Amino acid sequence: MPLQPIETHLPRLGQEPDLIANQAQSARANFDPSGRLSAFNERLSQLWSLSPDWLLKAPSWEEVFSHLVRRGYWDEELLRQIVKALDVTEIQNVSFCIQQNNGSCYEVYVGVTADGGRQFDLWDITGYQRPQVSGNPEVRRLKFLLGLMERLQPASDLREIGQFALSYLVEAMGAAFGDVKVIGGTGSDRTAGMLINHISGQFIATHGELAVAEMQAVLKQGIPYGQGLLWEVVETGKPLFVEDYNNHPKAVAGFRHPGIGQLGIFPIPSADGRIIGVLTLECRTQMKLQEAPQQDMLMAACRMLGVAIERAQAEERLRQINEDLERASQLKSEFLASMSHELRTPLNSILGFSDLLSRQIGGSLSDRQLGYVQIIEKSGHHLLQLINDILDLSKIEAGKVELELAPVSIQNLCTECLKMIQPRADKKHLALSFELDYRLQQVVLDERRVCQMLINLLSNAVKFTPEGGSIKLSGRMAYGSQLLKEYRPDRSLINPHTPYLCLEVKDSGIGIPKDKWHLLFRSFQQIDASLTRSHEGTGLGLALTKRLAELHGGTVSLESEENQGSCFRIWLPMTEMQKPPAIATQWSGDAGKALLTDNRLSAHKRVLVVEDQPYNQQLLTEVLELEGYGVELVCDGRAMLERIGSPQSLPNLILMDIQLPGVDGFELIRQIKAHPLWRKIPAIAVTAMAMAGDRDRCLRAGADAYVSKPLNIEQLLTAIRSFSVTRG
Repeated sequence: MPLQPIETHLPRLGQEPDLIANQAQSARANFDPSGRLSAFNERLSQLWSLSPDWLLKAPSWEEVFSHLVRRGYWDEELLRQIVKALDVTEIQNVSFCIQQNNGSCYEVYVGVTADGGRQFDLWDITGYQRPQVSGNPEVRRLKFLLGLMERLQPASDLREIGQFALSYLVEAMGAAFGDVKVIGGTGSDRTAGMLINHISGQFIATHGELAVAEMQAVLKQGIPYGQGLLWEVVETGKPLFVEDYNNHPKAVAGFRHPGIGQLGIFPIPSADGRIIGVLTLECRTQMKLQEAPQQDMLMAACRMLGVAIERAQAEERLRQINEDLERASQLKSEFLASMSHELRTPLNSILGFSDLLSRQIGGSLSDRQLGYVQIIEKSGHHLLQLINDILDLSKIEAGKVELELAPVSIQNLCTECLKMIQPRADKKHLALSFELDYRLQQVVLDERRVCQMLINLLSNAVKFTPEGGSIKLSGRMAYGSQLLKEYRPDRSLINPHTPYLCLEVKDSGIGIPKDKWHLLFRSFQQIDASLTRSHEGTGLGLALTKRLAELHGGTVSLESEENQGSCFRIWLPMTEMQKPPAIATQWSGDAGKALLTDNRLSAHKRVLVVEDQPYNQQLLTEVLELEGYGVELVCDGRAMLERIGSPQSLPNLILMDIQLPGVDGFELIRQIKAHPLWRKIPAIAVTAMAMAGDRDRCLRAGADAYVSKPLNIEQLLTAIRSFSVTRG
């Protein structure tokens, strides 16, 4: 009998394969993932005299089962057995027998539905004693199907499923041989490829291995569309029975054999009715495959087999998709690492020479020229910030960002952020204000990442607030109950009792229409994406802020009204104080000083620069010579390797690029640290490799310090000075 849906939004339950539950003696109850009754058939209502109107109210399984205990059908022990079955089905499907207090006996199958709920099927076996079960056709059918189900449950791949099913069916039907074929391709390009075949030893002994080899060769090759009888079964969806296959005009040549008797070909349907395979059995007993009991059992078995095959195919597709995603993620990471280097290398020259020109060390510049230089430098830093945002987002998505948690003063953090944004606010005559909850002293968080989030929000506020407006930064302690009322881009579960650090940026700017809110916090998404938009940016700031908040276990929210302003909030759960991990420094200066303990430098200091890019060579030479260092250039990896092998005069310090033609910087540093004369010379890795883990790779190779490109000249000079390299 058909299932009766309770809610119209559950049509998929009616699409589940109806294997054996819609028979008169089969009662079914489906419970959704929350444990409420989602579908049932009339037999269920009759079985326990349950009112259909009550069942249509979607009671929970606890309510249904408790009702059966109260009415005396079940006792507490039986109820515990059923509840245990619910727990077990989280791992695997189960089947067992129960006897009710009224003497009725049922075979029970408990499985998992497509949406993660539970399905109960009960078959009435009252009156059949265990020794007599095989004598009753209906109970024999049920036992046959249950046995097949038990074989299919543990199978995880197509071949394993076919092996389990075929060995069971061949044995149960007394067949001499059988096979399962899976349909592949579309239209006239379809092929029936063998999944598994089974040929009895008796058949081989009687008809010889040569005949068997011919049959297996045909199966292995696959049967193209239109050849053989199986395609008639695929097209009609009905089984086909042949008494004399050897003489049938459509018989496949390799199977024309006098030893083949009655042949049955059965369709294997998918859940939506498509024929995705065929089961072929050759029967060597007096039991006719086309007789009603056998045919009914085999058709039901094929429906079960179709479900198992679809499940395995879906798992295989999912596995392939996961592999493709992992590969795509790896390729993306490799691409970003490569692009990081390619973009940072010219930026290094742009920012470095802009810095030198703005210092006017090589000569005075006019005010107009100085303005040009400042524009170049500002544009370069803007481009660098965009590159950093893209790399940060990709690192987070790849799971390569680890937070450096430590107790942080919220007042100091907010004050520093306001100082950084103050010059930009002053240019637009914006009033900045700050308000802090007195209860907030120190909170455990990643100071750099939280600062990054606040700067993103404050920058947006400055960008979208007209001249003369106001921006307010606030910090307070709040609870999850307050967050539940907020508009959030995610829908994560919130504990109303969790305390949060709430950082709020409120502006009097242009605001955001409510119908555009859903576009916020998406990568590369701008509210105004037209060619005429007046605000620059990539749309990464809010997306990055959201991801960083989620890394802390928090979230973001917003309020906004068009032409009235916006209010963005960062919510970070306030956890117990943790012992902060060791925070890595930008370069290992102490280690460098230790290396130089027995290597005090002479009066004239020479720096060996290993760099292949001409502009970077010129920049480093200018910077070092202006500081009074002597400079020696090596332009590629092989030349440096030769220099190590035949030492003449040794430098006092090495600046080593990593991506070099011939031999890379990692190998050169290892060679330097393995050489008895070179090993005491400090080597600083100066590289555009700035992805997660690149600094550690440089230090593991033996570098004494790491500085990333584009170069911050003061940072580079500080690193050099940390190794006691003074002017000559």
